[in-house]
Amino acid sequence: MSRAAAFIRKSQGGDDDVSLSIQREEVPALAESLAEEVETVDLGVHTGFSIHMKCADDERIDAHPEVRQLLDDLRAGEYDHLVAYDDTRLARDQFYWEIKRAAIVGSAKISFVQESPDDELTFRVQRAVESDVKRREIEKSQAALTAREERGDDQGRPPFGLQYDDDGRRWVADHGSGEFATALEVIRLREKGESWRSVAESAGVPRSTARSVFERRGRYLDEAETVV
Repeated sequence: MSRAAAFIRKSQGGDDDVSLSIQREEVPALAESLAEEVETVDLGVHTGFSIHMKCADDERIDAHPEVRQLLDDLRAGEYDHLVAYDDTRLARDQFYWEIKRAAIVGSAKISFVQESPDDELTFRVQRAVESDVKRREIEKSQAALTAREERGDDQGRPPFGLQYDDDGRRWVADHGSGEFATALEVIRLREKGESWRSVAESAGVPRSTARSVFERRGRYLDEAETVV
């Protein structure tokens, strides 16, 4: 009995996006026309870049357990066909060639709903351009983070009750959501000696949030004085 793996993935957006719906309809349909048995590998919204372009701790397509299992199965000859919407759904960088090699080793044919260029040179150029664009994005992001660090700017997602100022450089009180007032209440209750459980229940926040707020209490209190 012939078997096919239907591979589905997109890089951005939501899990209910039209592009994913199209993939979930058309990719299995093509796989069913090629094989008697079809198994679907549906990553939903997930990056298409691998260790070739991303840091080891980042979300990567080559680190996804279903992708790793797919590679093992392809090499073992478990599938006769590997089907995706187009080549970039499999991977957006050099990891594509690792998938292709696994398919070749296991004698599986790769098919796409939207076929890639027949010209091998054109295909390689497109792959190189995508990798270069990603590399430039990473370099710009790293440069921006370095510049922020050198200026002493705050980094990352603002903690509970705080938000970035109009310049996008410093965390300030978020009065609009009411969270800043809640953060001050957490600090007040804990400084009175109440237990974490009591503080969390009284303030209406998870204990982990209460602990995080109290650990940064100096920042919240300084901001409260600034507002006054």
